[in-house]
Amino acid sequence: MLNLPPNSGSTGDSRSYGGLMARLWNIDIVHGQELYLEQQLAVQPALIIPLSGEISLQQAEQLTRMNKDCVYVCAEGSTFGITSGSHPDSEDREQAAVAILHFDFYGGGPGYDQLHKVDSADLMPSEGVFNIKSKERLQLVCRGIYMDFHSEEPMKHWRAQLDFQELLYRLMADISPYTKHDKRQGLQRVKEFIDTHYNEDLTMEQLANLSELSPKYFVEVFKKMYGCSAMDYLAQVRLNKAKQLMLGSDSLLREVAHMVGYKDEFYFSRKFKKMFGISPSAYMKTRKNKLAMYGSTSLLGYVMPLNFTPYAAPLHPKWSQHYYNVLGPDIPVHLDAYRLNHNKYANLEKLAEARPELIVCAHGVENWEKEQLRLIAPLYEMPGEGWEFDLLSLARMLDKLPEAEQWIEEFHRKISAYRDHLSHAMGGEQRVLTARLHQDAMMAYSHPGIRELLFDYFDFQPALLGTAENNERLTIEQIKELRAEHLLLLVRQDSDTLAYWRKLQASPEWLALSVIREGGFHLLSSYPWREYSPIAMEQMAEEAFLMFSGNCP
Repeated sequence: MLNLPPNSGSTGDSRSYGGLMARLWNIDIVHGQELYLEQQLAVQPALIIPLSGEISLQQAEQLTRMNKDCVYVCAEGSTFGITSGSHPDSEDREQAAVAILHFDFYGGGPGYDQLHKVDSADLMPSEGVFNIKSKERLQLVCRGIYMDFHSEEPMKHWRAQLDFQELLYRLMADISPYTKHDKRQGLQRVKEFIDTHYNEDLTMEQLANLSELSPKYFVEVFKKMYGCSAMDYLAQVRLNKAKQLMLGSDSLLREVAHMVGYKDEFYFSRKFKKMFGISPSAYMKTRKNKLAMYGSTSLLGYVMPLNFTPYAAPLHPKWSQHYYNVLGPDIPVHLDAYRLNHNKYANLEKLAEARPELIVCAHGVENWEKEQLRLIAPLYEMPGEGWEFDLLSLARMLDKLPEAEQWIEEFHRKISAYRDHLSHAMGGEQRVLTARLHQDAMMAYSHPGIRELLFDYFDFQPALLGTAENNERLTIEQIKELRAEHLLLLVRQDSDTLAYWRKLQASPEWLALSVIREGGFHLLSSYPWREYSPIAMEQMAEEAFLMFSGNCP
């Protein structure tokens, strides 16, 4: 059995409170009518505190509607994203605002020559949520810490640290995490129960009893919390699970219906067709396979043009958000895509248990991994010769060549239309600089997909040529001297980089750049601009066209 090497973790004793202290690394308050924060990596633990408006918090696969009577904890190394809720009348909607505080715990005391980092997981509530007594007081404290932390007076910075320590003390000592009688925890308990007991004969009364709420009140608050009724959520879980069971399964339709909790296969068929627009029998015929993808989420960008759904594939709500949302419910076996196949040993074990008939792996997978994969099933490694060549090669192997050729033809038709429109609208030579920001370093950045799209398909000119095109550190003065008409920037989504980016974009030097003043600056998202696949190329082309023209052809 393969296992990852053990993690040494922290050396501190989090239970020794006498030497415990906390360091606030950054606090930010983000707000807006249409608030959206792409999922980001928490380099340090974070407290996320809703201040106003309707806000939802995405943590890995869990989406939670935030309550202003709560403080939410995001563990170090995990991911989180934030969106504001919808409202039928935007003028009547309260502006959404949320405070995000990044921090670390340190310990010391007798026998220690210096402070050592302490694992915050031992100090935070296991549920990841604090219930507070006074939301008004908490909001005032947050705003006060924010003002002092970002003040130009050094003494104010010290005051911000003291107030933050006091805030943590109150949360940890005076405020209990959710008790079993709290309605929000009761609702979450019901949701988790449905996730694991969907195949049982569940009733509204049974679920209400589990939440320790009256049936009438349970119906009301569950829908308010999750946007659908408990019975509708149960149906979603059952039918999505049915899709996974059908994929690569020889089970009869009647057996699948029974396995997900439906006694009547005809009722199950009606529910399935109503939700997905296709009958379960038709779905089973078109989706029967046991092919696994291994090594990179970008592989899913090759199977989507072929209308092909794999049996197993790497998926993650941050690192592969698009594929997770589009294909996730249809793929039975989810391999861990955290940090681009970080957990290799666990993924290999999961693949061995899934017993696929064929494995497709990304180009450049390490030799020892390929040896392990061949022990599981026949292996096909992507050639790595460019997205078109790779797509056609995969299509030949899967007997999907007509689908691939048709997709490529349609792609180039779109590119031709985009290029003609941009050439007419923009006129003249357009120099483009592509860069990325990591912590406090801005560097030139591109990859084959960006170069093909911008400089081959759209005929733009690179502001940097040759080897200087990638990984050269850029200063504000260099950007000024390059005189690019367009600057495309990728900002790494971690707390340190985002904190520096907020300072940089408010600086006079940045605002004085001609490319900023004249509207040539464009902020890029990690997906699709860091991926090289057919689907990523298509989405980059669409985004680039809108970016440079502002309208559709």
